[in-house]
Amino acid sequence: MRWTGGANIPAPIGRLRAARLNATWPLAELTVDEGRVRLRIRLVGALWRRFGTGPLDRSAAEVAEVFPCRGRFGTGGVGIRTGAAGTSYFWTGEGAGVLEDCRRAGFTVTHQVRPADYSAPPAA
Repeated sequence: MRWTGGANIPAPIGRLRAARLNATWPLAELTVDEGRVRLRIRLVGALWRRFGTGPLDRSAAEVAEVFPCRGRFGTGGVGIRTGAAGTSYFWTGEGAGVLEDCRRAGFTVTHQVRPADYSAPPAA
């Protein structure tokens, strides 16, 4: 399945471990299929290549959990926690559908709604 929404994803750029890329609707795209989740922000491909980072593209084995979340202003969405890489957020009004598709694709899904945490991932 494919959804369009907003996103906030870690973008570790050199020593800027807390750097994040943010996009509002409709500039983010989330795809769940064949045991993979992909989250990308449109129009920033060249920026990603310049700083040596890229969109989220992980298998179910690489994702610690997928969970419902709320943003600073009550925006609903889905968090995708990948451990050391941090947590990416996809903002959508269709969070229940995203969670169900992730569960069917083999991801660990929890149902406790959490606030988004934009802090830096732990140091490696």
